[in-house]
Amino acid sequence: MKLKKGILAGICAMVVSGVASVGYSATQQEICKNMWDPFQSMRAVTGLMDLTAEQSAQVSKDAAVILAGAKDSHDSISVDKNYKVLNDEVTYHAANIDAAAKASDLEEIQVQFRRMTIACRNCHKIYKSEQRLVP
Repeated sequence: MKLKKGILAGICAMVVSGVASVGYSATQQEICKNMWDPFQSMRAVTGLMDLTAEQSAQVSKDAAVILAGAKDSHDSISVDKNYKVLNDEVTYHAANIDAAAKASDLEEIQVQFRRMTIACRNCHKIYKSEQRLVP
């Protein structure tokens, strides 16, 4: 009788902990929505010929937000190897954008932003159509 109660209590504890862990993690859709405004802010400077100190600081902040979102996505969402590769590309390019913004290198910001845009677009094409993970 004690064994049955112990097994039942263990199963209940596993179910409750599983539901709690799923309920508190952010979905990929929420993570992408949080990265949308910084992405658009960075897009605004990609057509410029010169970068002011304020714009450079803003791009650095935006890249840090995208980098944090990509790391959260990498740690909390596990889909498949393709997703991880695309997410690692976004992380790599966001880190390069941050470094270029700190150095006020507009050309490198533009190049890395374009590559990050391609990685984001590829991820959205694959997972929106196949798994409905992104907006």
